[in-house]
Amino acid sequence: MPEEKKTVKASKAKATKVKTSFDAKAETKGKVAKPALKARKTRGPRKARGTFADLLKKQAELEEIRRGAKAELKKHYDSLTKEAEKVRAQYKELFAESIESAPKARRTGAKKATGRIPGLKPYSIQEVKAFIEQKAQGRATIRIPGRKPKSIARMEDAYRHSENAEDILELLNT
Repeated sequence: MPEEKKTVKASKAKATKVKTSFDAKAETKGKVAKPALKARKTRGPRKARGTFADLLKKQAELEEIRRGAKAELKKHYDSLTKEAEKVRAQYKELFAESIESAPKARRTGAKKATGRIPGLKPYSIQEVKAFIEQKAQGRATIRIPGRKPKSIARMEDAYRHSENAEDILELLNT
């Protein structure tokens, strides 16, 4: 019987694998040995990048889709305008008047438009007299409360034509 034991021990010795330094360190710490690590592949693009020709092909496809959508929208717009024309014709036939909006009539109490600049308040006789006084004093910069330099320049242009306050006021407010 002792011979049989020797043969069993010998077969066990052959089945043991060669220990690496990693496995030896793991056994000394009381841990189970981990399988050997596989070599990592180098990272690269996950998808193969296309060529410039592929890009041009894709752009051409997108352009074709865009043109198709534009043509479809134009057809839809044309059909809607034709339908609107039919409705206008039916309205004109039924009521003997155009459906188009007519220009609004002016109100009866509306003032006539003057030739003055819109948003510009009319000049007063006091402002014109203040301008003439400052001009007579020989001031370099004339200041009138509530008036900007542009409107004072208009007063100066009117002052060149006439030095009378009423005449200047008439020129400015027309």
